Amino acid sequence: MRAEWDFVYVLPHKPKKRQQDGSRPHMIDEWFIPEVTDTVQTILSRWNIGAVLANYAWFSQHLEKVPPSIIKYIDSHDRFADRHEKLRADGIAPSWFSTTKKEEAKGFARADRIFAIQEEEAAVFESYCPVPVDVVGHFLDAQFIDRPYGATKGQKLKAGFMASDNAINRRTMADLCSALKEFPELDSVYDFHIAGAICSCEETAHPAFIKHGFVADQAAFYADMDLVLNPNMGGSGLKIKSVEALGFGRPLIATKDAMIGIPTTHRLHQVPDMQSFCKALSEIAGDPSILSGLNAAGRQEFLAYQEKQRSTLRRLFPQDDTSDDTTGKAHG
Repeated sequence: MRAEWDFVYVLPHKPKKRQQDGSRPHMIDEWFIPEVTDTVQTILSRWNIGAVLANYAWFSQHLEKVPPSIIKYIDSHDRFADRHEKLRADGIAPSWFSTTKKEEAKGFARADRIFAIQEEEAAVFESYCPVPVDVVGHFLDAQFIDRPYGATKGQKLKAGFMASDNAINRRTMADLCSALKEFPELDSVYDFHIAGAICSCEETAHPAFIKHGFVADQAAFYADMDLVLNPNMGGSGLKIKSVEALGFGRPLIATKDAMIGIPTTHRLHQVPDMQSFCKALSEIAGDPSILSGLNAAGRQEFLAYQEKQRSTLRRLFPQDDTSDDTTGKAHG
């Protein structure tokens, strides 16, 4: 963090028991840490701050004491109103934070502008958010890997999935394992490589999965794959792993849910369900030339997506070459 920012303020961790089972929605400030307000006030008294940003409405209470002369943003890169209900509808046990529209709107009202991470959530926020909403997605520079893909004669195709360990990814892996049982022929064509914290969950105990755990070089993992998988079903926000796979320029097969917020042009970036996902794997196994068109479409989609994000950023934060940066910088 200190390598990336001019100043970093670290608050003592004071763990407290948090209700996370979805038995009731949270009040908007239920998880807030009051020491954040004191730290923000210290920063404001020390530096000439032009803007303050809070992550999520449920961590926005410190904005209440920020002077009106300083613009305030909330980066809401996920939706938390009725989150527990959506998880249940997707067949996933609720966990972490969930609130109501009224409570989330209360948090949003503390800011001058809200950043949603994709258009569908922006539209939902606008239905109950009292301030303007813009879409600011995930920024990545293209790191297209030009290493050939497609198995040589007598070798299996390498299909990779990199993910964190959370309820949605665990459910995705369980569904994929179940679907693979209906397509036993894929085992003779593919080696499925799994990387990241998802390797520690029991849902990846399927014998078809080769586990890498945490990898030191993300690019090297992707470079070694013939294609990348994102079979996510359900969830909210933006699937960062889809953006990353496209950013590395590798052929990607993805479900419709895995590409929400990323405009797509290829049918294999909009697969409707897990059975169709496995059928797509069979289709590629029978005709590996599909990978070429899939890769080309993915690269175009990634470049168009990144340009759209940068265009929004230029509109929201126009470059000011006359600004005086001699007062120092801090970030809150």
